[in-house]
Amino acid sequence: MNAVTNGHGGNASARVSFSRLVAYSTLQLPLAMAALPVVLNVSHFYGGVLKLSLEIMGPIFIIARIVDAIQDPVIGLLSDRFTRRGNRGRLLFVGLMTPILAAGFYMIFDPPDAWFGNQTLMAVWLMAALLLVHLGYSGVSISYHAHGAELTDDYNERTKVTVGREVFGMLGFAVAVVLPTILTSRQLFGDIQGYAVLGLLFLPIIIAFSAPTLFFAGPSVHPPVVHKGNPLLAFFAPLKNRLFRRLLLVFVVNGAALGVAVTVMLFYVEHVLAGTKTQAGLILLVYFFAGAASVPMWLLLSRKLGKAAAWFVGMVLTVVAMAAALMVGPGDFPLFLAISVVTGIGLGADYGLPPSILADVINSEEGGDTQGKTGTYFGLWALSTKLATAIGAALSLPVVAWLGFNPEKNQYSTSALIIVYIGLPVAIKIIAALLIWFVRIEASRGAVREAFGR
Repeated sequence: MNAVTNGHGGNASARVSFSRLVAYSTLQLPLAMAALPVVLNVSHFYGGVLKLSLEIMGPIFIIARIVDAIQDPVIGLLSDRFTRRGNRGRLLFVGLMTPILAAGFYMIFDPPDAWFGNQTLMAVWLMAALLLVHLGYSGVSISYHAHGAELTDDYNERTKVTVGREVFGMLGFAVAVVLPTILTSRQLFGDIQGYAVLGLLFLPIIIAFSAPTLFFAGPSVHPPVVHKGNPLLAFFAPLKNRLFRRLLLVFVVNGAALGVAVTVMLFYVEHVLAGTKTQAGLILLVYFFAGAASVPMWLLLSRKLGKAAAWFVGMVLTVVAMAAALMVGPGDFPLFLAISVVTGIGLGADYGLPPSILADVINSEEGGDTQGKTGTYFGLWALSTKLATAIGAALSLPVVAWLGFNPEKNQYSTSALIIVYIGLPVAIKIIAALLIWFVRIEASRGAVREAFGR
């Protein structure tokens, strides 16, 4: 492959070496480890253990996500401004935001003991902790992912970067599954103390895995980003790119399905499968390990079919597997574990392919004067990610309570959990698959139906 000098001290089309790929990817492990418990365990910890009302928690999640969404474009713009400090400027911003993420994660799992049982005080604490952890997470992830999109300008190398990063992400998800399960067991710390220890252990983990990224990830191959005109308009300038708008639509719809399922997953295992906390942890562990193991497969398939077409295959696979879960009932743990392997493989496509498509879209002709403004694009991308999970939380918790599952009122309808955990995600996934089938989202390729037509 010929190297193309970009005028910023790097080669735009240079291959990313394995050592640099690993160094860049390590930070995704603590990011994933932070993300999953905030979505999965917080609802169970505050709702099931601390008995905070689900009707209160739903609006708290929505408000926190709205604030988070508003700050994301601002953080993206700040990340772009840090590129003027050199070709590692985005990593400098990552280093500044990492302590905020660590502090917020610990705070969310260590509420004051004196406040237990007080609905108002616990709601205030949860809101403050969510705002802090979201600020830290957005600050780290937006600039980190933007830097990854600028490590190379090659179509397939970009996919390799996102694949390497998401392998560490899947491992981070696995750690986020195993640690809470072990720490909160009755044989060790129990729920309340176990979650506090989880928050404490996160500190050395994020230090150890952020260091390789901050010091050895390699420079950006892009020149410094310069925004002209009104900064407020600069936040939303990427929306002029029609491919980006389409990609966002597919991504938000598809992500909402996962947001719905993850929010009520622990309740589903306990009350529908009649499973234990250990079994729930094993299901999640298998799910994320299958996702991590499948990522190279999606890389190969994307080289054959294109990234959007490979993503579509992942969506269809997930829909079929989730629909099969309708046959699962109490005691069917082995069958559900097998289903989790298949849905985990589909998860690999959801995490490995969209960011690579985004990196291509950023530098496409459709971007016009927004080409290269990676931080701003990833700010809106992060906003859409939060929007998807907010939609999932908004749909799942109030709806499942309305349908008859509400631990605060001693209501435990299994039908409500089946509808919310399986029915809603399947319907949402089908909509996302139809969108990506008919709508072109890749810069250099047609719609998915055209790819399969050929």
